[in-house]
Amino acid sequence: MIPVVTPAGTDDDVLIPLSAMDAVMNTYRIVLLYIYPPPASNAAPYDLDKLRRSFVTLVDEDYPVLVGALHVDQKTSAVRVKQTPLERQRGGRGIRFEPNQGSAQTTEKAIVSLSWEFMPKPRAQGEIIAVKGSILMDGGMAIGVDCSHVLFDGEAMLTFMRAWGQHYSGVSKQDRLVINHDRHLLSGTGQAPRLLHPEFQIAPVERLIRRKDGSLAPKAVATSPQTAEHVFHLSPVNMAKLKKLAGRVPESEKSRRSRRKRERFLAKLLSIFRSNDKKVVQAQAASRPPYVSTLDAVTALFVILISQARGHAKDVRVSTAVNGRNRLEPPLPANYSGNAVFHAISSYSNEELRVKGDSCNVVAASTLSRVARGVRASILARDNAFMRDTIAFVANQRDPTSINDNVNFFFGPDVAFTCWANMGLYDAEFAGVTPWYAKIPRVPCMDGFALVTEAVRGGDGLDVLVCLEANAMEKLKELSVHVEYFKP
Repeated sequence: MIPVVTPAGTDDDVLIPLSAMDAVMNTYRIVLLYIYPPPASNAAPYDLDKLRRSFVTLVDEDYPVLVGALHVDQKTSAVRVKQTPLERQRGGRGIRFEPNQGSAQTTEKAIVSLSWEFMPKPRAQGEIIAVKGSILMDGGMAIGVDCSHVLFDGEAMLTFMRAWGQHYSGVSKQDRLVINHDRHLLSGTGQAPRLLHPEFQIAPVERLIRRKDGSLAPKAVATSPQTAEHVFHLSPVNMAKLKKLAGRVPESEKSRRSRRKRERFLAKLLSIFRSNDKKVVQAQAASRPPYVSTLDAVTALFVILISQARGHAKDVRVSTAVNGRNRLEPPLPANYSGNAVFHAISSYSNEELRVKGDSCNVVAASTLSRVARGVRASILARDNAFMRDTIAFVANQRDPTSINDNVNFFFGPDVAFTCWANMGLYDAEFAGVTPWYAKIPRVPCMDGFALVTEAVRGGDGLDVLVCLEANAMEKLKELSVHVEYFKP
């Protein structure tokens, strides 16, 4: 494994390289809120001084790449972590840790409010990470983390929290997680890309900006629109019903003709890009996927409901985050600390998603199946060859920071999905206690985003946390009443 720090005697600034897949995440951040119940009556109370000390040792021993500031080279646009001699000397002690010894909220109220008061103050320009620890009124504890997405993706962030819990709990070094920092594995090999990458756009006309309160909004908007956040729960029984319904409906003749027409158009389009100087791989026509997963069906359900709730009557593009760690060949090392997120894109017309006639059934079986299969096909297309070509595409851009996802989910018609299920979200154990809540807090301004996780308090099934414009959220709640899969 390549070390991420230089010898202590170095007197110059040090630049730590990040991967191409890290650089494209520059617009985003990861915010995470963990809420822990009070410890047992015979156990020691939570200790914020101990929490800070364990954070410092976590950074110094396992995550020295978090020391310093993000730096974008003015000539090459390369994204790195810049560390001054003083910053390296201070190590984890130089990272902002905000303690709150006396929150007025109990554990139960904190889970309901998910208040931004549990998060650190917004990060300054270049600041990599900031954390806040709060002791709740009843002895519970809340930990809020705000980190640049350039350093971590979802799985890397959850690994970071598990490692922090091990440091706090006094787990010996030989028994702790071993973190991998080999970011060069996703930095490209110098080869040129051979495929089209419509999942990206270069320097969009309307860029998003980060406001003083930490919220994200279109640059042209003076005041951030009001948004809402809500968690929908799906039981194992209802998810099984949903998957069965999504998987059994045959493709209609009309849909089949439409799909074949699109495939012929794609093949013709790819042939245009062929030349003697640049080889373009001939894409095979995408066949109907042989199966749909439970997550495909869940994604399809919310694509349909969110689109109806927004009422925009527009076509919809869906971005599904694909974790490349085990899909790449060879797989990435265990506990890889960087970004390994690839985007699967599927598209649906307004005609496909809208409710037909006066039907009271807001989710038709045929629509659910069509969308679920579209999601599955887009994910299967993200195989090793495509992901390697994605890395080449990003690495060959003059300015990787100008690359953005080609989905207009933020107050647009599109939807972005990510899944943190089966990633150890609830495994961050502090002194023998696991969290009751582990997701994002109530974000000041977020729209068109859905996060799938395990249920709170270790319950069965999955939770789908949705962020939408406030009026659209009210409509989504109304629609959900008529969907049997949300019922006990």
